[in-house]
Amino acid sequence: MKKVIAIGEALIDFIPHEKGRALNDVENFLRVPGGAPLNVAAAVAKLGGKSQMLTKLGQDGFGDAILNEVKPLGVDVSRISRTNEANTALAFVSLREDGERDFSFYRNPSADMLLEANEVKKEWFKECHSLHFCSVDLIECPMKYAHKKAIEFALENKSIISFDPNVRLPLWDSEESCRDAILEFLHLAHIVKIS
Repeated sequence: MKKVIAIGEALIDFIPHEKGRALNDVENFLRVPGGAPLNVAAAVAKLGGKSQMLTKLGQDGFGDAILNEVKPLGVDVSRISRTNEANTALAFVSLREDGERDFSFYRNPSADMLLEANEVKKEWFKECHSLHFCSVDLIECPMKYAHKKAIEFALENKSIISFDPNVRLPLWDSEESCRDAILEFLHLAHIVKIS
């Protein structure tokens, strides 16, 4: 069975126990692994498929927590590297009464942003059915170019490319730079998830 490879952010989401409160009013949070690409890899594994995550985590307790929670799900984490150059990304989430979310990110930079193109290897994509990515790590950082290399290798192996723009404007210096990055990668995708 071929696998789904997801590339991009793996982070810790801090989800509030209380809905309908501003982030500064929340007193208790639940720590859960997150990041849209990691969520896709976990969902594929839970449904009985083969999945693999490509990212970088900090050499910290949050990176350990992510690995400890997704390994038992069956996600192949052998291509997740660790670094002391930055911490694992964190996102604090507040849930409004209508169920919509507000995010406060801690990524200046975070470890996932430091995965470099030369760390992505062509042979990793021999058994790749599809490659999934999002826009969060398409900001101007090494990971953007790791995405380009992964997409190049996946296309050479005739893999399906899946793109979830997953817009998080607080991570961008402007709406225009977010839009430009999405448009730069949009034409490379066979499947685009719009929500």
